[in-house]
Amino acid sequence: EFYGLPIKEYHGLMRISYHHGSEISDPERRDSDPHSKTSQMVSQFIQKHFKGVDAKPAVMEFCMLTLTPDSYPIMDRHPVHHNIIIGAGFSGKGFKFAPVVGKILSDLAFGHPPSHDLSPFKIDRFKVARSRL
Repeated sequence: EFYGLPIKEYHGLMRISYHHGSEISDPERRDSDPHSKTSQMVSQFIQKHFKGVDAKPAVMEFCMLTLTPDSYPIMDRHPVHHNIIIGAGFSGKGFKFAPVVGKILSDLAFGHPPSHDLSPFKIDRFKVARSRL
């Protein structure tokens, strides 16, 4: 799951990234390891798919993402406090869906029927069944 796009912060460069990286234990050190597994994977991808391009990164910046166990966001009411609307866990892709997410969350907040099927995004999909012994 690699992606690339032009980047305005660094003139003449392009962002090439791997969407799923390693867990980060210290947010203050997230950009400090140029020999990380993720960096090596990106360099190998560049070597394979972009012949003649220097695979050594000019700039390395690692993003921090919030992920749910199934990689789908949560868009739902809080299970106990129904006046709380939850929109979280968008895995770094939330900005792409901002218009529809805003519509969905405002529908929930105002008590309107949702404009989309929210079953894949319900918070209770993570409930663990309890055994009855």
